[in-house]
Amino acid sequence: MKKGLLLSFLALAGFSNAQLVNDSVSMGAGYANNIWYSLQNDEQGTAQAANNWDLGFATSISPANPLAASIIFNNKIGSVYAVPGSNGTGLATADTAGISSWTALYNSELTWTEGALNAASAGGTDYGWGNYDAVNHTGIVANRVFAVKYTNGSVKLFTVSLSFMNSEYTVDYSNADHSGTGTTTVSITPYATKNYIYYPLGGTVIDREPASTTWDLLFTQYAANNGAPYPYNMVTGVLHNVGVEVAEVHPVNNPVTDMSFGSATYSEDINTIGYDWKTYSGVYTIEDSLVYFVKDKDGDYWRLIMTGFSGTTLGKSVFKKEKVATLSVSENMELISGIFPNPTANNVTVMIDSKSNVTVKVLNMKGQVVFENNATSNALEAMNISTTDFTNGVYLVQVSNGAATTTQRLVVQH
Repeated sequence: MKKGLLLSFLALAGFSNAQLVNDSVSMGAGYANNIWYSLQNDEQGTAQAANNWDLGFATSISPANPLAASIIFNNKIGSVYAVPGSNGTGLATADTAGISSWTALYNSELTWTEGALNAASAGGTDYGWGNYDAVNHTGIVANRVFAVKYTNGSVKLFTVSLSFMNSEYTVDYSNADHSGTGTTTVSITPYATKNYIYYPLGGTVIDREPASTTWDLLFTQYAANNGAPYPYNMVTGVLHNVGVEVAEVHPVNNPVTDMSFGSATYSEDINTIGYDWKTYSGVYTIEDSLVYFVKDKDGDYWRLIMTGFSGTTLGKSVFKKEKVATLSVSENMELISGIFPNPTANNVTVMIDSKSNVTVKVLNMKGQVVFENNATSNALEAMNISTTDFTNGVYLVQVSNGAATTTQRLVVQH
């Protein structure tokens, strides 16, 4: 069953500037807190300390969910590394003597799908921190030892595995000298409405973020790749939620009156707003010819104009917001009816369920498009894709009709 789409504009003859609402978010001195924000309902939940967790575990274990098996790391507390030459059973013997020469791992700036631990993947059924159990299909088995070097210089070791049957992660950990060993079980079920479960090594699970359906933007510090000589630096900015899309329009004559949201190009890259709407030269200057349009999970369109930033004293971001259009949706839509076989070797069939023109893309875990084609059928369509030239690994199949996007995971193993 398909749904009807209706774009309802909030005014018939232009938009009054009085519709713009002034608002601000304060992360606190030293950017001490993270703030989750809803354009419709303002701040969600209570501000959470930015440094009270080490690892974030995705709550979804479904291969159809782009977050599945994502494990993010908190660079606010230090750096994380894959111990060279280690395996999932080597926690008791892992050596961190050479940690100063190792390459740190970072969360992707573009997608929540690839957390820092996923960045260690070698392809195939390797998720970075563990291998998919292709024999028994019961979970993901730890395949590496990781080391966290905290800002105070201390080091901890850990491994992670995931049980599908029990819906839980298992974290085994120790100090660098192999003292202080322990095991923590992280149950997914109590946090199923969230994107991530947060955990400090050796501590207890923290319920930090609001339900994933209730927020659009995250005001936070994150590691950004700014290039040589120091490729990653901590920046303060805005990331957006899964399912939210953002268009950056620049330059514009007047952000307060610009209404180009209908022709703007929207991106799922979570750092589309990011941090570079401001520059620092003794004081912070805000780019005054820039406007963002945000398409939220409900299909509503918002205009967002960043207008101020206080810096580290208050960690305060100031902005204007305005709902400019509403997408009324009569029914839920899933554009992908099936992908088979999955895993695949040389060919895969994507069943596309849409009455309107759609674009089909296959992306690798770096976000690079390795296949793109259009489907124009007025009924259920089977698109055959050759994967012969794909390297072994995990891919995302993304089908979009401009109003909705469906993403599912594909595993290629020759």
